[in-house]
Amino acid sequence: MVPKRGFYFLLVLILITIQITNAQKAKYNGEIVYRLSQQVTWPKNEIGYKFIIGVVGNTSDYRSFQKIAVEEGEFLGIPIEVRYFECTEEIEECNLIYISEECNIGIKKIIRKTKDSSSLIVSGKEGYGKAGSIINFLDTEGKIKFELNQEKASKRGLQFSEQLRAISIVI
Repeated sequence: MVPKRGFYFLLVLILITIQITNAQKAKYNGEIVYRLSQQVTWPKNEIGYKFIIGVVGNTSDYRSFQKIAVEEGEFLGIPIEVRYFECTEEIEECNLIYISEECNIGIKKIIRKTKDSSSLIVSGKEGYGKAGSIINFLDTEGKIKFELNQEKASKRGLQFSEQLRAISIVI
């Protein structure tokens, strides 16, 4: 039997490990999404004077995208602005909306809120690809893969490069 003190130490160690793992994941989410979105074409005149990235759910993911905005400065020659949203009502027009894995807002609400836009919706939750996310990350056996929802992308006027389609699971 583990003594109480040892139990608490083990519990804290596990919680720290989980937190580090989530922070590391968030760090790479921004980078991966940024690189993938460079393989997407938006309809003409849909990207204004700023490329706006909206992050829903996790502040670690928000910080990851903020870091990308500072490091890269621009997306396809346009300044990047990152916004954080805690609820559906706050969501405004964005070119890209990233839904954190920890987000408690259902994807259907986000889809309804953005239905008339050309927003690229990216998520990382099981089932969100089929539910309406355009790019959905999957963690299968420790490897990150992603789904592309071609139908939803077409409805928003978004097109994927051949390279992106070749390395994804098209649904």
